[in-house]
Amino acid sequence: MLALSKKDVIFKRKAIKNDLRSYTDYGIWRTRYNSELYTLYDELDIVKVIKIGRLVWLGYLFRMQDLDPRRNLTLLKPEGTRRVGKPLLRWLKSAVEDLKNIGVRN
Repeated sequence: MLALSKKDVIFKRKAIKNDLRSYTDYGIWRTRYNSELYTLYDELDIVKVIKIGRLVWLGYLFRMQDLDPRRNLTLLKPEGTRRVGKPLLRWLKSAVEDLKNIGVRN
């Protein structure tokens, strides 16, 4: 199976939306909803594709060696102080939220 990049997936979705978006329903033109488009061409929505990719990358990170810089940058907490205000959303926190939504523990 050919792996598509995010840009390819987004382009493909835009092309399908443009082709299938408007149609006549009993002689009246109407725009299809995204959920209807997803059922027409049997694909996951883009948010699910991104979340799956994030969880795949998390699996790679946990299998990497301890001294790998990619692993250290992602999993270790940064030193120093942050700006005042709402804390920025971290990648790891959103990946953990995805795991909780799926039902994975630990």
